[in-house]
Amino acid sequence: MSTQPFLLINTATVSGVVGLARRGEVLAQALLKLTTASNTVVAAIDQVLAEAGYTLDDIEEIVLVKGPGTFTGSRVGASIAKAIAYAAPLSLVSVTTLEAVAWSGFLTSSEQATGGPLWALLDARRHQFYVQEFAVKEGMLLSRGDAVCVGAEAFDAVRAKGGIAACAFSSAAVPESLCPLERERVAWSFDVYPTCAGILAASAGACSEDPFTLEPLYLRSTEELFDLPKVIP
Repeated sequence: MSTQPFLLINTATVSGVVGLARRGEVLAQALLKLTTASNTVVAAIDQVLAEAGYTLDDIEEIVLVKGPGTFTGSRVGASIAKAIAYAAPLSLVSVTTLEAVAWSGFLTSSEQATGGPLWALLDARRHQFYVQEFAVKEGMLLSRGDAVCVGAEAFDAVRAKGGIAACAFSSAAVPESLCPLERERVAWSFDVYPTCAGILAASAGACSEDPFTLEPLYLRSTEELFDLPKVIP
């Protein structure tokens, strides 16, 4: 394992984070709020570097949470990570928000996740949710399919199979008709946002990407993001 630190960046969710990690250990972190993330990311990077006693010259790699998530937040994080990676230059890898949420939930869960699947869910607004299923095998998470953006059926799918649900939103975001019930086969965890440890774990084995071509992941078209009517050719 490399002795040089990694810079971790997540601005895709309403609760973001910038951190520094080395040899699997988180050395420093700074939490970000969506409303101010675009103005504070660079300052947060300077903060964690100073706190851990490093400079950008010491960094080996940037790990970016590229989305899906908020449109502005995803673009801000991607733009900053790409600019630093190109200028330094540094290796750049990315993970999806749902991968980071799944690992963050898995690492902090008090439930036994060895029997059933682990689900990562993210509020996509307008009564829709991003959802992805993961299998737990020998202490690792393995994707059981691509992330999708759906409505109430996201909760139906989770309830049908059971397991652990790591939700990157508060319970208040769940429509009353979909609220968790007693004696369900699902262990619901809310306010599970990507942590530095979760981001780092999700990035294991990820390949370096070209800063010029890496783009945020939206899982929605521009028309859907901004409620614009689709253009029919």
